[in-house]
Amino acid sequence: MTNHTIAAISTPAGYGGIGIIKLSGPDAIPISLSVFKPRPVSTDQRTDKGPCPEDAFPVSRHFYYGHVVDDNLDRHIDEALFVVMRGPRSYTGEDVVEIQTHSGPFVLKTILTALIQKGARIADPGEFTRRAFLNGRMDLTQAEAVIDIINARSARSIDLAMSLVAGGLKQEIECLRDSIWTVLSFVEALIDFPDDMDGESDAAAMISSLEKQVIPQIQTLITRYDEQHFLRDGLKVVIAGGPNVGKSSLMNRLINKERSIVTDIPGTTRDFIEESFTAKGVSIALTDTAGIRDNPDSVERIGIEKSWEAISEADIVLLTLDAGKAIHVNDLSLFERLANKKMIIVINKTDLPDDHILLSLPKEWVSIETVRISALYNLGIDDLKEKIAQMSFSSEVCSEQNIVPNLRHKQCLEKSLQSIEDARSGFLNSIPIEMVSIDLRSAMDALSEITGEVVKPDILDAIFSRFCIGK
Repeated sequence: MTNHTIAAISTPAGYGGIGIIKLSGPDAIPISLSVFKPRPVSTDQRTDKGPCPEDAFPVSRHFYYGHVVDDNLDRHIDEALFVVMRGPRSYTGEDVVEIQTHSGPFVLKTILTALIQKGARIADPGEFTRRAFLNGRMDLTQAEAVIDIINARSARSIDLAMSLVAGGLKQEIECLRDSIWTVLSFVEALIDFPDDMDGESDAAAMISSLEKQVIPQIQTLITRYDEQHFLRDGLKVVIAGGPNVGKSSLMNRLINKERSIVTDIPGTTRDFIEESFTAKGVSIALTDTAGIRDNPDSVERIGIEKSWEAISEADIVLLTLDAGKAIHVNDLSLFERLANKKMIIVINKTDLPDDHILLSLPKEWVSIETVRISALYNLGIDDLKEKIAQMSFSSEVCSEQNIVPNLRHKQCLEKSLQSIEDARSGFLNSIPIEMVSIDLRSAMDALSEITGEVVKPDILDAIFSRFCIGK
């Protein structure tokens, strides 16, 4: 793959001030110079020591002004800035060239076509970053963080991705592998030199190392994913409740625009509605659902079924109640079904003179986080956003610890943990030491899948297919 020189438009489609075409590969410089003609410079502007020697042109990491030309039509296509980043000190580890022109679809497409005619090929999605990984410029967690930065929807998701780019998770995984390797080296010494080792004493020390260092650390990383994955993926919050309690009005207030239809007629919302907003630096995917009640009509029943689907996937449910009405049997039933969910009770319509609901709240509801609001008058909405943010994360964990951001990492950690548990069981039950060695190596391989030292091609294909062409 890396024997070819690739090219792609790296800026978004459409019209703008600057468009960038990027090349990478062994022939990136000669191919790009076949279409770029620099303006003659009589003096080296960097040193004032006369013309830049021809054999030094183009100097790495210096911009050159000139024109992109079309040899076939003998004309200039556009003005351009041209910069070379020579490998291995480049993003991909190869020679990289960027041609910066005015951003217009026709201009960029014309230049890209000229480069293809000169010998480059169009890059696959994510191929620049894939080459960076294959050439050792970054590990797989850092490569995945690049797409997370591109897709970031909040300040906290950017912070998370940047910590991965800096290699935080990689360092933690390497420390884990080192701890396992220490145990594995003892095991292999037992296999190779059984007469020189104290089997029982060494086994006890190895079990202690696994129990005190390796297992707790892996468990902590898995827990961090369960608690903090929403920083990357976004937090799923669902508004649930009976008909006409103000769910749609609440959604409109939270997202600060009129998205859901608001009427006095119960059952207006027949399908769930999704929108996004940000609270305290966290991206939140908010869903307004159909009112849940007994004996709905056939169309409304479909909406209620979809409501339950959305609720099942929610990280937090906002159980919305009408302050002017006593608790209904449907509310009790809904509460019971939400018992295993993170929940905030939202008492709406607190602007009404009669606050019947406080008199009818069951005792077991008292311990649940509760916020009183008036969606009509925009009262308590900021308090609700604050509660959602508080419930979703611990600021100490977010700021001070490396977070496991995606499901692939968690699954690799779970495989590693299972292999470590098997090795520990092998020590305790006097299973042949060769089997313990296999388990320990499996644990190390699972961790290596996270950083990419051991990874299958189809996994790489799946990861880099998420990238856009040009990155």
